[in-house]
Amino acid sequence: MKPKNIWTILFASLLILIGVLALLDSLEVVEFWPSLGKLWPLVLIILGIWFLFRRHHFSWDDKVYVHGGNKQSKAFGDLKIDSTGIDPHGMNIEMGFGDLEVNLTKANFADKESLVQLALGFGDVKVWMPSDVKTSISASCGAGDIDVLGKRDEGLGNRVEHQDEGYESAQRKLKLMVKLGFGDIKISRV
Repeated sequence: MKPKNIWTILFASLLILIGVLALLDSLEVVEFWPSLGKLWPLVLIILGIWFLFRRHHFSWDDKVYVHGGNKQSKAFGDLKIDSTGIDPHGMNIEMGFGDLEVNLTKANFADKESLVQLALGFGDVKVWMPSDVKTSISASCGAGDIDVLGKRDEGLGNRVEHQDEGYESAQRKLKLMVKLGFGDIKISRV
């Protein structure tokens, strides 16, 4: 079993244990919340160690080839998406925790508007856009920094919009929508 799978299983087991104890507390079988009130910093410490450990000691990046415009979901871990496998009609990616890297530079987009939707709870999003496709970009972030082709916003409740000149009349065009809870968004053109 890979180290990634072990840590994912341990973290998921911890969440299930806390959920079961909280349920038993609400059914008045066990008094859990008074104990958790004293120990909740330990949960934060464990989460922090887990994030540091997984990021610096293992290469846990998954390379994914997305076909058919299907929706892809992942709860934990980093995700790298290679553009050679992207459906020419677009894609939809949803993640919970981790970093998301999407390279669209070699994607074979159809002669119409392709929609790429990226949603992430916690982590960083990096996207590389092709220079030969007209783009319309909408990036929003609850807390963090956004850099969309040099247009920047930082702090809380950020939003950056960009649309290439000639986007509406272009035959091949890409609409990119990125939503992030906490972290940074960087979109570059190559």
